[in-house]
Amino acid sequence: MYNRTKRVWFVVLTVVSLNIVNIAFNQSITHIRASTTGVEEKNVSYPRLFVIKSVDKTEVVIGESFVVTVIIKNFGNRTAYNVTFIDQLNQPWVFEVSGLTQLAYGQIGVNETRKFSYMVTAKLLGTYHLFPAQIEYYDSDLNPTQYKTISNDVEIIVIETPEDFSLANYNAAITLLIVLIILDILLAVRLIAPMFNRKGKVS
Repeated sequence: MYNRTKRVWFVVLTVVSLNIVNIAFNQSITHIRASTTGVEEKNVSYPRLFVIKSVDKTEVVIGESFVVTVIIKNFGNRTAYNVTFIDQLNQPWVFEVSGLTQLAYGQIGVNETRKFSYMVTAKLLGTYHLFPAQIEYYDSDLNPTQYKTISNDVEIIVIETPEDFSLANYNAAITLLIVLIILDILLAVRLIAPMFNRKGKVS
């Protein structure tokens, strides 16, 4: 009887242990599958546009113009559709823009690049940061997902018109020459005047 009881308990404990091992094993498999799903989600393809804004000079004289160049490139692994570029610059009393600052592209393929430029004239003294440009685009035409990207900002320093020292030196030289001529004339008059006085007395 004692041995039989031991055998029963042995069977019960064995079944319980196997069930615990089975549950633990299934949980570990579920966790692995979840992590695999996460990796698959990271590998989902999508367009990824980057926009870079640059200028041909960072310091300009007031009233002078500089060129802004914009480069858009798709670094993603899908085509970007309905791409809209908007570059809202600083206030109009600071900069005057000549050229297009809002553009639209039907699509930009993988590794494709779009590049364009426009001209800006500085109208106010100071140091300014050109506002970042913004791009909106979609990953498809059917049930699209919208994406947004902004560019870097660019610093511009607007300074006063420097004095033209060459012109100032030229004016100073002319003035000095005139003074010397006048002094020469006065000196000549002082030298010649006594000679006329003597002739008058002799006669």
